[in-house]
Amino acid sequence: MSADRPATELGEFLLATRLRRGMTQSRLAVRSGVSERTIRDLELGKVERPRKQTLLLLARALHMSPSDHLRLQSGGAVPATASQLPPSSAAPLVGRDRVVTGLVELLTTGGHRWVSLVGVAGVGKSRVVAEVARALHDAVPDPVWWVDPGASPAPLPGTVADLLLGGASPRLAELAALVGDTPAYLVVDDRVPGRVPEVGLAELLSRCPRLRLLTTARVPSARPEAHTVALRPLAARGDGPDSPATRLLVSRLRAQGQDRSFPASELRELCDALDGVPAALIAAASWFPLYPLPRLVEAARRDPFQLTTPAGPATRRVVGDLRAAVSATLDGLRGSDTALLTALVGAGRSVRDVARERGIPEQSAASALHRLLQAGLIRPTGVPGEFRALNMVRSLLAPRRIGQPRR
Repeated sequence: MSADRPATELGEFLLATRLRRGMTQSRLAVRSGVSERTIRDLELGKVERPRKQTLLLLARALHMSPSDHLRLQSGGAVPATASQLPPSSAAPLVGRDRVVTGLVELLTTGGHRWVSLVGVAGVGKSRVVAEVARALHDAVPDPVWWVDPGASPAPLPGTVADLLLGGASPRLAELAALVGDTPAYLVVDDRVPGRVPEVGLAELLSRCPRLRLLTTARVPSARPEAHTVALRPLAARGDGPDSPATRLLVSRLRAQGQDRSFPASELRELCDALDGVPAALIAAASWFPLYPLPRLVEAARRDPFQLTTPAGPATRRVVGDLRAAVSATLDGLRGSDTALLTALVGAGRSVRDVARERGIPEQSAASALHRLLQAGLIRPTGVPGEFRALNMVRSLLAPRRIGQPRR
């Protein structure tokens, strides 16, 4: 065995975690108060019985999650019953309490073993399922495994996430053997569509009869096992000045030091123009130091994507490229749904209106509207039974309606 190669699972785990944090042994020694020699000996497997206080100091210096700390204390191994939770978020989750509670109840007491949370890009699916994973961990004694294909760096070896993502394809046989008949919850936030194939998840459910699954997607799944729950944008109107969308926007403004008050009516107008999509609201908040609110409202009405590119790199990492993500969803629609969605740009339409204008049976119109509503591409107008396309969708469909320019 080479002199610099870890010899134990604890050593491998400690080394991998340190490298993930971008720390040298000397830097970790300074931050933890543990000597550099002790850290080196631990990583090389030369310490047979490390002191618990030493491991506690290292865990704190490396900002380990509770599940990783448990793994360190257990010698680096990953027990089949150990939960793996998402990192905690400093920002509060606004306007989603009922959604989180409903998903926890559906997973723990409902008859559906696979729940798919569906919605347009930026609507907050990742944030919601992360909160659900933590709530499940607090509510049930069974393990909860969090898997995020879009996370960086790669998952640690031996974890459930590693069995799903660590190779060219998921190692389903190993994962099924690990889970077996154990009651457990697997939460897969598939921010990279298709990284974890649905057929593989369906096979895993069939081989693990007590496993329950929560996934995210931008469009409803075609798998019969998956029960779709639509996550809609935050309401911007209808709750007075304290609507969920305005609460989120104001909380982001305060977080970045904006203490001045703004007219509630103009805040509602901005939230409405941005469709109440949380990622769009977070991005728009970054523009407040640069432009007056009326100008931001005008820009959002004209083209919401003018504000969804954040003003700063920190916010850009949180929001991502909303234009590209929503455009990709539109590109994946069937042709008939795209045509119907185009008809919903502008004034609201009911099922009966759509059926009459498109010359199709009312049942077909209802099914298409239901698909678009689940995907979060349309929203209620406020008039009972009427829907219209999101402003972001309108902005993307407008060039397609114009067609090729004349020569």
